[in-house]
Amino acid sequence: MALQQATPETATETQARIDAIARELERRQSAMQQRSRQLSLTERELQQLEMQINTVASELSATTAQLNQTNQRIDALEQQQDQLKAEQKQQARWLAKQLNMAYRIGEHDFLKLILNQENPADFERLHGYYGYFNRARLEKLDELKATQAQLQDVAGKLAIARDQIAAQQSQQKRQQGVLREQQKEQQQLIRRLQREQQQDQSRVAQLEQDQQELEEVLAAIIAALRDEPQLDGLAKLKGKLNWPAQGNVQNLFGRTRSGGVKWKGTLIDAPADSSVRAVADGRVIFANWMRGYGLLLVLDHGDGYMSLYGHNQTILPNVGEVVRRGEEIGLVGQSGGRSSPALYFEIRVKGDAVNPAQWCR
Repeated sequence: MALQQATPETATETQARIDAIARELERRQSAMQQRSRQLSLTERELQQLEMQINTVASELSATTAQLNQTNQRIDALEQQQDQLKAEQKQQARWLAKQLNMAYRIGEHDFLKLILNQENPADFERLHGYYGYFNRARLEKLDELKATQAQLQDVAGKLAIARDQIAAQQSQQKRQQGVLREQQKEQQQLIRRLQREQQQDQSRVAQLEQDQQELEEVLAAIIAALRDEPQLDGLAKLKGKLNWPAQGNVQNLFGRTRSGGVKWKGTLIDAPADSSVRAVADGRVIFANWMRGYGLLLVLDHGDGYMSLYGHNQTILPNVGEVVRRGEEIGLVGQSGGRSSPALYFEIRVKGDAVNPAQWCR
């Protein structure tokens, strides 16, 4: 589904809506921060750590891209170096051949002709040969020197590129090490959080509050994005959407959770760090940590349609950015207190949750 081209007028209106969303979200987040004082110490530590994991994972992704670019540059330089070496060998063979021919003619014959000028025609002919071979040798020597200079230049660039890749690999190892340590700490915090939650007699109230907070945020978003002109909604795509992650889809919609709270979406069991992709064109209207959902991303698809993606390890686009159908928008994680990696996925129509299984294939 193609997005409409924004005119100056619609761009201004869109910016006004985005500003309105930002103000409303700021107000809602301020209220949520007031409520977050009721969070346990473990939940606050988990929130901070998962935001750090998001940052490190993004840095690691950027370093990996730099590594790929540097490897491509090294491959190109090595191919150029091989070509220059082949040219150098060919030039050396030509030069050796010319030297051999000069030796066959013999420098002593030329000296005899100079001293004994009995046959001027022979002298003139051999003098021309010697001149031709000398010029050819000089040309080949110049070509050889130029090729050697190019080889030195390429060797210097290769040395710089290899130093760069060594530094990037070192940085990548450091980032991977930091990420692994943070994920270990995350597991410890999750286990501690689960112990705390097992002792929490108000688990049902917490689930309802988590859901209510999400409803309040979504209600604010809907109020700020009424009559969005640039996105066409999902009505024509019902039953044609791809699932946002590759994995085992748990069709939990409508089933009862602990304490009688019903599921309003699905869980997709997927490998950690695997891609989360937008199910359709949309604009990012929420990208932040929320209790019970971890790192949560919300896309507006227009005409009252939204999709939600929770428990991410990292979120790639920023609020306000437009993403395309199938574009990578995050990585599967276990933020929000999950013990194993999975993606939480919802589809909303004018604020009401609908069964994603009826929309995705």
